[in-house]
Order: sequence, then structure tokens, then C-alpha cells
Amino acid sequence: MQPNPLYRIGEAEVRDLVARAPWMLLVSHPASGPVASPSPVLLDDEHEGDGLVLVTHLGRADARLHGLLEPGEHRMLVVAQGEHGYISPSWYVGADAGQIPTWNFEMASMTCDVEVLDADANMRTLRKLVAHFESRYAPEGGVALDIDDDGNRGMAMGTVGLRLRVRSFDAKSKMSQNKSADTRASVLAHLDASHPALAERMRVADRDAAPAREA
Repeated sequence: MQPNPLYRIGEAEVRDLVARAPWMLLVSHPASGPVASPSPVLLDDEHEGDGLVLVTHLGRADARLHGLLEPGEHRMLVVAQGEHGYISPSWYVGADAGQIPTWNFEMASMTCDVEVLDADANMRTLRKLVAHFESRYAPEGGVALDIDDDGNRGMAMGTVGLRLRVRSFDAKSKMSQNKSADTRASVLAHLDASHPALAERMRVADRDAAPAREA
């Protein structure tokens, strides 16, 4: 992504984005060519003191396409995308009027070292993933993954658990910070009607930018 300090976000904001938008794209470039796979990703709370660390899994067929079943070191680009949407220049007022259309978005591209987990660690990762999403989407009577069940362990053989240690990241939250207060208010009014989740992210970005504007 094109660097712009106005939109740059740091590790704390990236952690928040990962927590809010766990469905991510895992990209690698093995000898056979570029490969991209979507997967649910969580922060690895077991390695909280080791910087930004993620856990996920892939189907074994996808892991093979990424070259992860081959010996050696592996690296992936993991892309997290939060709220995003089209911004019409017809919403701009004052000196901003007449500018071109744009897109507001929040995104982090994380370059990661990949650790392929053994069978037991993979089962624990699958249990963690299931527990996390069941608690969010099926809190009443949701299922739990019994990692000692032979059937579950057999099905888990078709998956490959991954621990992803983030070496670096490029992250931004572009939310009309470069526009006037009147224009931002106009954009928010339109988004409140059409995309309230994006409007809320704009308000968060506006609050974060307020101290810098006042300095």
C-alpha cells in the first residue's frame, strides 16, 4: 500500500483489526506460482510476549499448494481487511467539492514467518478456533471440539495448523482524515444511512486524529 503517515496505524490498532476481522487472506509464492487462501485467524494469546503472533489452519490440500508440507523455512503475507466502502465526491462540501471519488478502508498486510504445527498443537488450535467462533455466533448451546475424540482427531488430519509470527506489517485506516470537518460530517451523514459500520470506524479514526489536529 502507498505509505501515508496520515492513515498509518500501529500494532495496537492492528491487533484490534485482527480481532474484529478474523477472516483473512493468506498469500504465498512457492515455486509453482502465487497462491491465496482465505482462513479464520486469531491472535495467539499463548505467545503474548513475543510480539504480534497469529494462529490459523488450512486444509491439507491448500497447505500443499502453498508449499508448506515441504521442508524448509516458509513465509506468508497475511491480509486483514476491516470495514470499507465507496465515498462519493457528491458528499464533499466547501473546498473539498469537485474532488474525485475514493474508497475508505482499513487494512493490514502482515509479512509472517510460518511455523507448521504438529498434530497435537493443530488440535489445540482447532479447539481454540471453534471455541472462539461458537462463543461469538452460537453462545446458546454452541458446540465444543473434543480433542480427545478419535473421530475429531481423524478429521483434523485433513488440516494443517499454522503459527504466524509477524515480522513486519503495513497497515492503514483511510477514513477521510484528509478532508475538512464539514466534509467529514457530510460523509458521516451519508454513511450513517448506507453503511453504519463504516461510519462508526470513521468516528473512531476521527477521535484518534483529534489530538494531532489540535497539537
